[in-house]
Amino acid sequence: MIDVGTVRVFRPDPSAAESPQQRGRAVFSIRSLPPTLSVVTAVGEIDATNGRDLGRYVECHTASATQLIVDLTGVTFFGSQGFSALHYMSVSCTRIDVDWVIVPGGEVRRLLRICDPQGELPLADSVDAACARLDRVTRRRQPFSWAG
Repeated sequence: MIDVGTVRVFRPDPSAAESPQQRGRAVFSIRSLPPTLSVVTAVGEIDATNGRDLGRYVECHTASATQLIVDLTGVTFFGSQGFSALHYMSVSCTRIDVDWVIVPGGEVRRLLRICDPQGELPLADSVDAACARLDRVTRRRQPFSWAG
C-alpha cells in the first residue's frame, strides 16, 4: 500500500514568500496586492544562467493569484533565455487561468521586437497601466444578470 501524505507543489515556504531571491546577476521579488493580484519584479541581468529560474519563480508564486504583473523595468540585460522564460510564463498562466501583463524595460522591448514581432505577449507601459488593463479584463469576464 502506498503511503499518502501532504505534498507542497508549486508553493513556496510562506515565511519566505515575499523575500527577494538572488539568481545569478538578477534579483526576483514578489508583492501581493489584495485580493488576488501578484506583482513579480526582476532587477538585473536575465540570461542563460537565470532565465529558467525566472520562469519557475513566477510559476511558483502565482499558484494563488488570478492576476499577475511581471515588472521588468529594472532589467539591464535580457537575453534569449529571458524570452523563453516569458513564453513559459505565458503557457503556465494560461494553464492555471491567470491573467497577466508584462511591464518591459528598454532591454526587454529590444528583444521582443525581434522575438515577438506580432505582439502576442501582453505588454503595458507601466505597472499602473498594467493594473488598468487587468481591471478591464476582469470586468469583461464578470457574468451578466438577465432580467426577466
